[in-house]
Amino acid sequence: MDEFLSSAALNQGSIGPTLPPMQPFQFPTGPTGSTGATGATGPTCDTGPTGNTGPPGIVSVTFNQSHIPATSPTNLVLPAISVGVNQIVKLEGVFRSDYVSLSPLTEFTVSSILALKRGVFTIAVQMELQEDIHKPVNVSTNLTHNVSIVWIDTPPPGTYVYSLSLNATGIGTSTNTISERNITATVINI
Repeated sequence: MDEFLSSAALNQGSIGPTLPPMQPFQFPTGPTGSTGATGATGPTCDTGPTGNTGPPGIVSVTFNQSHIPATSPTNLVLPAISVGVNQIVKLEGVFRSDYVSLSPLTEFTVSSILALKRGVFTIAVQMELQEDIHKPVNVSTNLTHNVSIVWIDTPPPGTYVYSLSLNATGIGTSTNTISERNITATVINI
């Protein structure tokens, strides 16, 4: 009789499909309860080491500006600036010059020059020049120049006076006016 229960005695064609395993029965989960009270704060630890010194920065900013039209040449002067060890001075200068040509002429030339000075010494120059500008006869032409400069000065420690020397000239012009102008000095640690 053992031969009837052995696997060799079973007909494989008469065995049905295998079912997947079943999960054990579980009851559904109930609603989440409210959050409990916050626990006590833990003890304060020792203070960490002091961090590195931050990057160098701006020491001072000084500027002078004018919006009052002036005849050429004119100057714009800053108050005295102190510069220490490991400091530089970033200088920014700008001015506007306005020109009106003589109407009977057919051409004219204009020149706008900005000279940046430390004391009596010129340290940088920026110029805008337009030559032989043609125009119709008996017509006045208006022309504007905007001249600017940015300069990094590296003087030795000391006190300095910076200025702009501004010049607006023309050939065949009736008016050469210097309008808005500004000089700014920023002392920076390096």
